Amino acid sequence: MKPIIKEYVEKEISPISTLRTILLFGRNVSTYKFALADTLLQSPANSIISYKDLRDSFLKSLYDHYVINPNQYQGGSNSITRAFDQFSIDNDWDKVVPIAEKNIYNNVFDAFHNVGGSSIKSEHILFEHDEDNKQIILTDKIHQIIESSDIATQLTKENQSRWSIVEEAWKNKLSPNLLVYDNDKNIYSVVKGQKRVNLRSAVDVLIPYQHARCFYCNKQLNVDAKASEHDFPDVDHVIPFSAFNNQIFSDKINSNVMWNLVIACQDCNRGNNGKFNSPPDKYYFEKLINRNILFTQEHKHSLKNTILMSLGASNHQQVRQKMNIFKSYIDLIKGWKPKIIHV
Repeated sequence: MKPIIKEYVEKEISPISTLRTILLFGRNVSTYKFALADTLLQSPANSIISYKDLRDSFLKSLYDHYVINPNQYQGGSNSITRAFDQFSIDNDWDKVVPIAEKNIYNNVFDAFHNVGGSSIKSEHILFEHDEDNKQIILTDKIHQIIESSDIATQLTKENQSRWSIVEEAWKNKLSPNLLVYDNDKNIYSVVKGQKRVNLRSAVDVLIPYQHARCFYCNKQLNVDAKASEHDFPDVDHVIPFSAFNNQIFSDKINSNVMWNLVIACQDCNRGNNGKFNSPPDKYYFEKLINRNILFTQEHKHSLKNTILMSLGASNHQQVRQKMNIFKSYIDLIKGWKPKIIHV
């Protein structure tokens, strides 16, 4: 496993972190992993699920996305997409199932835990694949997720957000360089020509990279909190807009793009001793660089190219080089930092 992904995994060892790792850093050549994650998150808390019991939910989740956006495979059309197309004509689900069964089981189950050129350790996997008996055996790790409706709901949102970003990139045959953040609506959109497609809440896009914790004080965040509550997740510009008036880097980098956005708690962002429009302490600038380098470790599409192209970089080394244009500015100031750090 790549060192920077390993660091992300080991920062918070939990079933939630395991699933987030799979969604963020697993291979992106089809959207099978998203359909399977969606199915698992909605499954009853059974120890064993047969192929047959899992099959229809998996295919329905995949088909529902396919109807809206047929770009579910990096390679384009295949036997399953053609079966989906035929189903839209004759409405015969029994024709879809045998075609899908030839393609999905081994590929989906055996590849699900592959991340960053390696695999999730056996003690952290969410299920075991019992091919001989045509079933998967759920571990206590996935049960810890699905037995909490709040956790399952949040991870479902994150999974759907991830899914929509990947399929839109394939649909438009472009990198997600054109992901645009809308401050007023708090959403990311992909733009092609005059068309804008919303890709869910910016919080759902960014929060899994931070293990659902505040970028600054490490407080656990609650996506269901009210905007006035201390654990409400705000989207914050790490380098404030005002800094871009500085001649050192004005007009070189767009501040309102994902490279400069993190999730912060209400207290840190706009509380009594909050950051507001202040530049951050140099520790958080370095943390932002490392977060952006983490983006570059993703497998094809997703948000990797958003970071690279918005910074004018072609690899993770250049990400650091490009962001270092801020270093002279950061080194000159006494940046903001929170008074309390949570553990």
